[in-house]
Amino acid sequence: MRKPFYNLRVRFAQCEMSQNEVARAAGMASSTMTARMQGKQPFDAWQIEAIATALQIPVEEYGKYFFDRKRAV
Repeated sequence: MRKPFYNLRVRFAQCEMSQNEVARAAGMASSTMTARMQGKQPFDAWQIEAIATALQIPVEEYGKYFFDRKRAV
């Protein structure tokens, strides 16, 4: 079974950024990012936008990175 936000984790690697670096770039605490990435808390809209900006993810691709249809049930 894949970890939550697999595609987002791949994007971190593609951008050569750690989770903590992305959190900083997005204006989030590392602990907040960790809770979101573990699926313990949902991302807020502003967090999605800030992370997408840091990782250069276009709006039309947000679903691929932030919403996993398989886990939505």
